[in-house]
Amino acid sequence: MRKLYNRLPGPTPIRVLILLVLAAVVFLLLVPLFEWAGTFLDDGGVIGAWVDVGPGLRV
Repeated sequence: MRKLYNRLPGPTPIRVLILLVLAAVVFLLLVPLFEWAGTFLDDGGVIGAWVDVGPGLRV
């Protein structure tokens, strides 16, 4: 991390801004990847699903 930070151009505020932009880009790329992986790997289990146990009762 220090090597990456030291290689960045400009003064400290510019370096911090560059790192924040890079972190946002990585985050924006990872969210769709994890969403896709979640739908691909989901087997449709029942964890957290509502279960009817009687008339008007749900657990």
